[in-house]
Amino acid sequence: MGDEPYAALLPWVAFAVIDRARVDGPFWAGIGALITIITLLATSTRYRDSRSRNVLLLGGLVVFGALAFAGALHRADTGFFAHNGRVISAAGFALVAFGSLVFTPASEHYTRPHVRSSHRDDPAFRRVNVLITLIWGTCFAGIALAHLVASTIGTPEAVTVFNWVVPIAFGAIAAHRTRIAWDDFSDDEDFEPDPIRDLALDWQAPAAHTRDH
Repeated sequence: MGDEPYAALLPWVAFAVIDRARVDGPFWAGIGALITIITLLATSTRYRDSRSRNVLLLGGLVVFGALAFAGALHRADTGFFAHNGRVISAAGFALVAFGSLVFTPASEHYTRPHVRSSHRDDPAFRRVNVLITLIWGTCFAGIALAHLVASTIGTPEAVTVFNWVVPIAFGAIAAHRTRIAWDDFSDDEDFEPDPIRDLALDWQAPAAHTRDH
């Protein structure tokens, strides 16, 4: 499970759901997200591959570890930090995604096994991973802004719309744009990557098998 595309989103989903209770600030939400990340890393089959590090989950350990630590120090806080844990967590995702572009795009951990090994260093493969990583980094930057709007307005209607409806819409758009980007890459006859079931959001498709030539 730890190597499935979109599984990396689960820690952020867990944080948002647990933080909804607003008990002890983001402390328990951070702990829940950390447990989720540890579970995903433990179920990964590629964690020893130095060329395919799961940047999002490793970055998430830092983000949620910091949130849990800060939450433990400020459990009685009722200010910005207590009410904006989701803003910080979503911004953390965006920061990790954008930061990964300096070295290896975060999405490459999920796409490498589905491309022939002889093409993994090709510029076209890097370009599609840069694009996918930018899509999701931008998505979470928008989600962070939506959470900030929700906490600023503070009405039940605003909380529902900007903490849940808008982030779900952003996620759906990002998933759709990811599918388009990967389909465009797959159409290049020079690469012919095996189809990535989850990137296409096609849960009924047969499992893909890597073919190295």
